[in-house]
Amino acid sequence: TTSGLLAYARGKGYKVRISGAGHSAGGIVTDGKDDSVVVMSLAEYTASGEWEFGIKDMPDGSKRATANAGWTQFHLYERVRPLGFFLPAQTAGYFFSLGGIVANSVHGGSYKAGFVHGYATRMRVMHYDGTVRIVDDEEEMRYWRCSFGLLGIILGIEFQLEKREALQMYSVDRKLDSWSSEEFWKFIKQDAEADMPSEILPAEGGAGTRKAWNGEFFADFINGGDTPKIAVYAQKANSSVDENFGGQLGIPEDIHEQYATIKNRGVTDGWHGQMSWGEAARRDGSPPIKIMGMGVNDILDGMKGLKGPMAHVMSDAAMTSIPRLARALGNKVNDGFFLTHAPAALAASYFV
Repeated sequence: TTSGLLAYARGKGYKVRISGAGHSAGGIVTDGKDDSVVVMSLAEYTASGEWEFGIKDMPDGSKRATANAGWTQFHLYERVRPLGFFLPAQTAGYFFSLGGIVANSVHGGSYKAGFVHGYATRMRVMHYDGTVRIVDDEEEMRYWRCSFGLLGIILGIEFQLEKREALQMYSVDRKLDSWSSEEFWKFIKQDAEADMPSEILPAEGGAGTRKAWNGEFFADFINGGDTPKIAVYAQKANSSVDENFGGQLGIPEDIHEQYATIKNRGVTDGWHGQMSWGEAARRDGSPPIKIMGMGVNDILDGMKGLKGPMAHVMSDAAMTSIPRLARALGNKVNDGFFLTHAPAALAASYFV
């Protein structure tokens, strides 16, 4: 049990560190070289009652969901998306544990929403001595958000949800005429239709519709130089969706089957062997991508001597893949995520 492991570690004088799915920055929790460190993961943890999953109505008409902190966003959305509900902010891919997201400063692509942990309203936690309690006072909650596992183990989380009657997942890309402030802000405002108030933006780039609530931006400077190609994976919701959009706007009729297909797909890695995608996502974040039976991570490791050419190829491949990936998951589940697999990477964000 979780409390039993803590008692064992305390008796041996070990340090206990909590790990999420480890996708965005492997090796930070431990490098595996310190024999006095025990790493605990909730990848196979099962909670009881509402703290495995529950959903309830609030007096103001909104809904909140409680979920196992060892779940990924996929496991949560598998339950709430068929009901038309979402988190106010979300990442590009499913593969981050809910506990890891709340215990760290993980942001989404929403122009008006903050860090995902800001929408956690209650937690079920375990302290160093194995005692379990519910944290529901906002004054204390603010310390548990982004606590990096220093206060204890987050076992379950209650999230604020929001309803979206319609959702449009799409992408736009354009090769800029020049790398300039005018061209940059023109793309943000007009091409991406970012919902950003004019009073906080420079005058360059004109005005846009502000119809997109979410945007994730990608720029290919390696191949483009001073005239880079910029792409945005964007989302519109409710009355802002385009009526003539050719893809899915509502809840797909076979959404339960589509989620089950993704979750039960067989994957194999060199550590755990064969398992379902859903199990792999909880253990290691993103299951490995394979090309002709070979893992992309292994291919990249074998080409370390070709960093220059590979950088050009991978940058271009990333840009051209975004529309296909967004279209595919949009038609299947239309929940705002567009990544189910990704090579090992250190994820970084640049705030403009």
